[in-house]
Amino acid sequence: MTPEMTVSVVIPTICRESLRTAVESALNQTRPPAEVVVVVDAPGELHLPSSPAINVVRTPGRVGPSMAKHIGVEAASGNVIALLDDDDVWLPDKLEKQLAAAPPGDEWILSSRFTIHSDDGTSTVGPKTVITPHESVAAYLYEFRAKRSFSMLPTPTLVFPRSLADTVPWSVAAGAIHDDPTWLIEVRRARPQVPIIQVPEPLVDVMWTPASLSRSGVDRSKVYIAWGVKELADESPRVRGDYMLTSGVGSALGAGSPRGVARAIMAGVRYGRPGPLAWASAAKSVLKVGVGRMKAR
Repeated sequence: MTPEMTVSVVIPTICRESLRTAVESALNQTRPPAEVVVVVDAPGELHLPSSPAINVVRTPGRVGPSMAKHIGVEAASGNVIALLDDDDVWLPDKLEKQLAAAPPGDEWILSSRFTIHSDDGTSTVGPKTVITPHESVAAYLYEFRAKRSFSMLPTPTLVFPRSLADTVPWSVAAGAIHDDPTWLIEVRRARPQVPIIQVPEPLVDVMWTPASLSRSGVDRSKVYIAWGVKELADESPRVRGDYMLTSGVGSALGAGSPRGVARAIMAGVRYGRPGPLAWASAAKSVLKVGVGRMKAR
């Protein structure tokens, strides 16, 4: 990390009460950022700490997380961007430890391990295995290698040079079912040599609560399948198959849709070659749907 680098933290928000705590965790870093750009994407009252480093930007309204990030990056003055969600929290030395791991130059992406805090009071550190610098993003995220592996590169762990977001704008992921993975995959297509460095220490508290998780009850398996067919076309059959039998089936299962579960399983066979853990997960999902239908009678 060179002294002339300046960090802008970009926080999209829909005015959750947790925003203030997220902003405070960014301001109180041992390596303080130059600014915190709060991108407001919904009507509501903001509760923010008093700081000249805070820059509030408003979107036209409900543009979604990817476009909100894009707007935040465009408004940022720093040459390094660090992303944070409005319901998550950074540990105090998060930026310092990540930036110390950055290689020379301006082509890199930093992540870290994280601690998931569930609404039932349990905590889990993930991922079990960090991504290697030049590993396929899609293979790392979607190949089902181990149970409860939490192979993720969550938004609040990501730090990267502003120039990288200028080359591949966050707007490319606008409307995608997986916005962060879509952007990361597109970066790798444009800049295959860009390493992703995941610091092995957990530096972010990620909150999994009913307010932060999407529980619409709508079967979006068709959208997941379409995304997998498009974005994973260049990946191995194992990656495509595992994705369909986990993400696609998971969406249908959350909506209690037997037809959606069957659709996603058929897509996994048609477009890929799922591994044994993905098949086991799909079988468990089929059982859950069957039990749910029996209870509904």
